[in-house]
Amino acid sequence: MSDIGVFKEFDKLGRIVIPKDLRERYSLFGKVEIIATSKDLLIRNPEYILVLKNEEQNNKNDT
Repeated sequence: MSDIGVFKEFDKLGRIVIPKDLRERYSLFGKVEIIATSKDLLIRNPEYILVLKNEEQNNKNDT
């Protein structure tokens, strides 16, 4: 998967629009998780974490 860069401007209320193709690629529907790091803001699908945790739990149960 190649990196994508998009420049967006905030509107008067401080909002930005995430382009549709990016929302679809990363399954960003409904709620998103916003994480502030020392260098970046990360936006991700909160369900991704649930899938990872469920997979980790299943792997522990298999051993």
